[in-house]
Amino acid sequence: MRCAMRHFSLPYRQFWRLACLSISLCLTQTVSSSEENIAKEIRVYIEPQTLVALENGKQVYSFDIVSGQPGKETTLGTFGVLRKHEKYTSKAYGSEMPYSMFFSIDGKAIHGTHMSVLRSYLHAYLNESVGSKGCIGLTDDNAKALFDWAPVGTPIIILADKE
Repeated sequence: MRCAMRHFSLPYRQFWRLACLSISLCLTQTVSSSEENIAKEIRVYIEPQTLVALENGKQVYSFDIVSGQPGKETTLGTFGVLRKHEKYTSKAYGSEMPYSMFFSIDGKAIHGTHMSVLRSYLHAYLNESVGSKGCIGLTDDNAKALFDWAPVGTPIIILADKE
């Protein structure tokens, strides 16, 4: 039996990226929540190293973050929470990632990380090399609060700086 994908005009990897992007966009259109008409959104600002959680346009949380280091920058754009894992270990780096909320098909997530407050300060003001491998790092307590608050499908908007 021949694979139907062989005749597809896009390379296999691009096809799956487009498929996952389509799913992500659909999820951001319909945020699943137990309470109807509640618009939740997560905004990440790389330059001031902060994350803001909004509910119906009002700030619910504001946290310091650690974003990607040079060569492993956090991707800018609009995403959605694709899946969540309370306990997760990175397959690529072997590091613990508590309260992970994945937003990209290549494994980028918002999650708890060690010494995130110190790393956020160092990353923002002194040396970007203390950053992550592209994920958004929070303290474990902040990651848990966000994990509990944001359902799968919550939009995540990652911007270079505050507007």
